[in-house]
Order: sequence, then structure tokens, then C-alpha cells
Amino acid sequence: MDLVYGLVWLLTVLLEGISGQGVYAPPTVRIVHSGLACNIEEERYSERVYTIREGETLELTCLVTGHPRPQIRWTKTAGSASDRFQDSSVFNETLRITNIQRHQGGRYYCKAENGLGSPAIKSIRVDVYYLDDPVVTVHQSIGEAKEQFYYERTVFLRCVANSNPPVRYSWRRGQEVLLQGSDKGVEIYEPFFTQGETKILKLKNLRPQDYANYSCIASVRNVCNIPDKMVSFRLSNKTASPSIKLLVDDPIVVNPGEAITLVCVTTGGEPTPSLTWVRSFGTLPEKIVLNGGTLTIPAITSDDAGTYSCIANNNVGNPAKKSTNIIVRALKKGRFWITPDPYHKDDNIQIGREVKISCQVEAVPSEELTFSWFKNGRPLRSSERMVITQTDPDVSPGTTNLDIIDLKFTDFGTYTCVASLKGGGISDISIDVNISSSTVPPNLTVPQEKSPLVTREGDTIELQCQVTGKPKPIILWSRADKEVAMPDGTMQMESYDGTLRIVNVSREMSGMYKCQTSQYNGFNVKPREALVQLIVQWKAYAPEFYYDTYNPVWQNRHRVYSYSLQWTQMNPDAVDRIVAYRLGIRQAGQQRWWEQEIKINGNIQKGELITYNLTELIKPEAYEVRLTPLTKFGEGDSTIRVIKYTAPVNPHLREFHCGFEDGNICLFTQDDTDNFDWTKQSTATRNTKYTPNTGPNADRSGSKEGFYMYIETSRPRLEGEKARLLSPVFSIAPKNPYGPTNTAYCFSFFYHMYGQHIGVLNVYLRLKGQTTIENPLWSSSGNKGQRWNEAHVNIYPITSFQLIFEGIRGPGIEGDIAIDDVSIAEGECAKQDLPTKNSVDGAVGILVHLWLFPVIILISILSPRR
Repeated sequence: MDLVYGLVWLLTVLLEGISGQGVYAPPTVRIVHSGLACNIEEERYSERVYTIREGETLELTCLVTGHPRPQIRWTKTAGSASDRFQDSSVFNETLRITNIQRHQGGRYYCKAENGLGSPAIKSIRVDVYYLDDPVVTVHQSIGEAKEQFYYERTVFLRCVANSNPPVRYSWRRGQEVLLQGSDKGVEIYEPFFTQGETKILKLKNLRPQDYANYSCIASVRNVCNIPDKMVSFRLSNKTASPSIKLLVDDPIVVNPGEAITLVCVTTGGEPTPSLTWVRSFGTLPEKIVLNGGTLTIPAITSDDAGTYSCIANNNVGNPAKKSTNIIVRALKKGRFWITPDPYHKDDNIQIGREVKISCQVEAVPSEELTFSWFKNGRPLRSSERMVITQTDPDVSPGTTNLDIIDLKFTDFGTYTCVASLKGGGISDISIDVNISSSTVPPNLTVPQEKSPLVTREGDTIELQCQVTGKPKPIILWSRADKEVAMPDGTMQMESYDGTLRIVNVSREMSGMYKCQTSQYNGFNVKPREALVQLIVQWKAYAPEFYYDTYNPVWQNRHRVYSYSLQWTQMNPDAVDRIVAYRLGIRQAGQQRWWEQEIKINGNIQKGELITYNLTELIKPEAYEVRLTPLTKFGEGDSTIRVIKYTAPVNPHLREFHCGFEDGNICLFTQDDTDNFDWTKQSTATRNTKYTPNTGPNADRSGSKEGFYMYIETSRPRLEGEKARLLSPVFSIAPKNPYGPTNTAYCFSFFYHMYGQHIGVLNVYLRLKGQTTIENPLWSSSGNKGQRWNEAHVNIYPITSFQLIFEGIRGPGIEGDIAIDDVSIAEGECAKQDLPTKNSVDGAVGILVHLWLFPVIILISILSPRR
């Protein structure tokens, strides 16, 4: 009977799956565009190119179909790393960017997924066009021949303009159009290293007619209605590079609160140079007042100190630059320490022994710092028994010492060191140090009830170390168990009373803390140390729902369904053992949660997949599920997801596209068994020492910023060495023996094989099963020219599969092979896209019904041996 019921249930599922195909469907997606595009190129097997002028509005809409309703996400690659979407726009169907800028160009992807089949992904490349104002700079070269028989002077006019697409330049002298060869005294060329970006007009051995008005016209041929732009320069016999001088001292030493004025004047240059001020580190202070070449800083502070530079520029020769350093006087951080007699192991101060008092401040400028010593308020001068010294500023800057030789009872008293600056205007710092019979080195202890300390996450806690001695030194707190920062972000925190106060304790703060005495404001002896243990009882981390469960939905009765809920626990070892989970569930749209506990036996391992079956769920309702870990300390962080009823179907591959733009290259991986690896590359980022005469000069779409994968065949690579690139594993629906034939897929990609030493590019299809089978699918060899070619192959896999790109190095270094825009789409390729029997380009397309392979193998096994 069980078998009969099972067959009936299976038949019901199949019938429901067939009847529900019009309702439940995996996602499909297409991108429509609006806004102010100036050109759109539609391409069948890769992304479209959407061209827009800088400053206009980009609007892309992702239209999706599928049930349940797919979730939509926009992502972008091949643009500025700092260009991030706002969270509010990432998941919208419509992506709208007003006043689009050049760095926002790139490839935009719309991804839709609803748990059925693979996510649907479409992309469109956005190309932002712009033309900046051109700039003309003038450079001179003066050379003298042997014995000075003649004198030659050559002038270069360089025109530069940033643009997309590449700019075209033209030169005029007055109203005369200058062309290469039109004047023997004029040469027009582009430097090799800036071709397309810079145009140089060379005036050889200046003649009187060369003194004229020159115009450079930059043009992008009116694309996107961008007009031409022109800049002019008047060349005369007075044309000269700029020169300047500063009417201030260097350095300038001032007191805080004063106003300072820097004056910069031009002393030469034609045309008249423009003057700008810059600061060596950071930006100019916001409060400055600029008036031509005069810069005024009112109420100066230490933050305003630094090197200020005046730069003059008139686009002739190199800019002129003069600098001055502003120093703001300051005295801060006064400290002292007492050093007992170093020739005795005892740290105490005793009559008849030596004792040294050291005083330290931070002073700017350090050369103006002076110290005075006093005893009980009376000036103290250096003598044979009271030796006053100032240490080497390179060893210990801002430090003075008082050595008391052969300490006597009459030496007890209060010693004061006073730090001051010779320039005045800054308050002195006075430091008092008491030397008496009660002056003793420090001792450090932790009260018994203060370690270990137990607290809860989010509380405020005080760690205590009791310090005794006179004077009491500054206490330094740090982590004892690991090299991590303290709560304030530093590696050490100071405390004057031995207490460390931590607000809003977090789980990461649990561990051992070390308190130790510093030499400051105390004895310069071996630090005293103590440990305090902090135990933070915190909530468990949130569980992470597993969304890749294969066929999580099943039906045991007609009107209800069950769901296999799976999750892993984040950082299970970071908390006390999780004893249970509180499961909350409510029907979508309802307020009330139904809760129950799921007991956990034993410790949860990191990455362990936990499963709990939800039953008696009503079709076709969706449910909200909340999961909360429980420890003996209480509840942890919760996580929530929505589960939806979908007819039980086998999710399978629908569409895949990869342009190698994202960081994980679409989950392609390198084969560990080959000789070397494929490399991700773009023309804009490739090494300037790349091998010429081989490899692409742009990605498949023509963009120099776009990426592709290629094999680098320069040394130390040898002829015949292989590089293999593996695609992700694609799952397909299991074949129904009573149903239609296997699903067909159109596999396509672009390849680039340019160079006199091109080797071989092979593509294999690897079927997953009890034994791994690799079937040759496509192959090509030899030089195909400086262009991208496209290949299409029909495949008919019967099980999960991978695609393998194998590049084989040819006989020399000019043999780089590249691939781009790999696509797999459900359905056979269009007939016009398939290779003919007489395959062009030397490529061989192997169109195989792969489902025949197991049949052939089975027949070979069962056939009788002779």
C-alpha cells in the first residue's frame, strides 16, 4: 500500500508541476533605458552600449518576469572603486543617476532571482562622453653647436585635453591651418607615450614669422552634441617662464593667536603668471584670507603650522615655486621621573646614595627651550653635588636632569623645574618633585574581588589596579592576551588613578588586561605589572539561513506543504554552548508569532548545516520565520527570513553571462594541474612593459577599461605549456526517461589570437558523475589578426557540467591568447551563428549530443568479448 500511495503522490506532484508551469517560473530579465542617451548599440550576445553625455541623467529600468516575484539588484563594475550605490537605490527596479559623471561609466548589471533556477543577469555598458577645455603649454630647448658657429632655439607648444572618445587636435597660426609638411619650420606630432591625448607643435629654429597667435582646437567630432573647444596662446620674443619671490622670512616663528601674512610677488614671466598657495600636508586652513599673492592666517594655532608654498604658472616652462615654514610656539606635556642610584639593586632612595630627577616637556621650536631649577622656591645652580644637565636633544628631546650626589638629609625638599621658551608669549610649565624619606618606589596590586570581572555586553565596567608609593606614577593599560587595540583605538591607555573605565562593553573586549607602571611622574625603575581578567557574557551571534537548499519544499497532503529549513551558526565557539533555538513563525501579513524551542544536543561546529522541517504549512501561503539562539546567559541575536511555497520543480540553468569584470571573475577558477595561470587584464591597467604585436588593445566591447582573461606567454613560459581556466559547475534538471530529449544550450564566447607565435586554444566540456569525463568541444590555433572573433557551439549535457578553457603556449613570446564575454543560454544557437563544415579561422566546432556517451559506454561494457 505504501508503494501505491507513493506512486499516487509522485503522479500528483508531476501533474501539479505540469499544470503550474504557467504560474511558477524562474526569472527572466531585460534592461530598458530612458533618459538622455545620445547613442545605443544593440548587440545580441553581449551587453549593449549606452552612450550619454556627462552631466545628463541616466535612467535604466530592469524589467523582470517570474513567480514568485524575483528580487532585483543592480551592481556595477569597471568604474571608480569609490563609486558606490546608495542602499536605497541598489534594490530598486529603476536605477537613476542625475548629473552623471565620467567616473560613473562602466558595466551595469541587473540581477533577478527568486529561488527557481539560476539568477537571471543582463548587463549594459554605460559610456560617458566628455571633453575638457584644452590647455597649451610652451617649452623651449636651447642647444649650441661645436665652436658656437650657430645658435639654435626650438619651441614646443603642447596641447592637452581630457576626453572620451579620444580627442582630435588641429593647429592654427593666426587664420592659417597648420598641417604636417605645410611649413618646413613646423613639425606636428604626438608623443608615443601619450598618443591620442597630447598634440605637439614644434617650431624649429625660431623665425620672425613664428612669433604669432597660435590656436589649438580639440574635437570629438560632435558626438553627443559636444562642441569643439579652442585655446589660444600668443608667442612673442618676450615669452618667458615665471619667476617669483617671497617677502617673508624662512622659517617664520610666531606665538599662537597672532595673525601672519605671507606675501608672494612675481618678478618675471610673460604672459603674466597666476599665483596660488598650497600647503605641504593637508589643505589650506578654512579661515585664511587670500588676496592675489597675499595669504593671511588670523589667530594662528599649532594646527596651522607647516610648509606653505607659492606657485606661479603661466603655461610657459615649469611653474615657479617658493616655500616657507611656519612654526607656532608651544609647550605641553610636562612630566618627570626619579631614578635611584643605578649602582645599587635597591630601588629605594637612601641617604648617601645618588638620585636623579628628570624633567621633560614637548617644545616647539626645541632650540628656544630653556630650563630653570628651584629648591623649595629658591633658584638652584649647578654645583659639584647638584649637577644640572640638559640631555642630547636627538636622544631625549626637551629633557633636563638634576643629579644629587651623596644624598643628605638636608637635601630633602621640593624641587621644581620650570620650562620656558626664549621668545616669550607662552606660559611656562612648572613641575614639582618631592624628595623625602616617604618617597618610595611604586607597588601594584589587583583587589581580590576585581579579577576576574564578569559583565554583560553593553554594560559599563571599571578595571582597577591599586598603586601605592610616592609619587604615584601614571598607569598604562593594554591587552595582555593579544595584539589588539584598546577601546579608544590606541595600543595603550593612560590612567592617573589606576582605573580603566570601559563604556558599552562588547564581546571582543573579553580577555586579559595588563596594568603596569610607567616611568612618568614616578620612579624610573623596572615596571610593576598586574593582570585583570574581563569576562563578557554576550548574546550569541545570529544564525545564517541557508538559501541553497535543494528542493526545500515537498507535499505530503493536498492542501499543506512542508519546508526544509536549514541554517549555520555564526561563530559558534565565541559564546557559551547554544542549548536551543527559539523558532518563531507567522503567516505573512499576520501579527502574532507562534513559537517553539528546538533543542540542540552537543556543540555546534563551525559551518555545520542544521536542518529543521516545518510541517503543516498551508498552500500557497508564505511565512515569516524568526530564529533566535539560546544560551544559559539568555537570548542571542535573531535573524528573519521569508519562505514561500513554490511547486516542486528542479531548478536548472537558464542563462549565464560573464565579462570577467567582477572581483571573483564569475567564480571561474584556475586548474591546479596545469603549468601556469590565466590572468585578468584590462588595457588601461596592463604593465607598460607588455609585449608588443600580440594581445588585445581593448576588451571585446572596445573599452580600454573593460577586463578580459588572457595567457601571458613571455618568459619563463616554454612552448607547449598549458594554462587551464575552469568555469563554475552548472546544474541541470535530471532527464525524464519518458519526457522530451535533453535541454539544448547555446555556448558562446569571444576569443582573441593575435601574434606570430600563437599556439592553441581548446575548450572542453567536463561532465560530473561517478567518473569525470572531458569532451573536446572546440579548438583553434594560429594567428587570427588584431580582432576579437566569436564562437558558438550547441551542447546537450545530461548532468552537471563545467567548461574548460585551455591555452597552450606557442613557439615564442608573441603568442598571447585572450577570451571575453562567455555566455550560456537555454536553447540552440541560431543557425547563422554556427560554424560551417569547412570551419573558418582554423577553428573546429564539435557539436555533440552528449547524452549518447553513457549509451556508448554501456554498450561497450555489455557487448560479449571474442
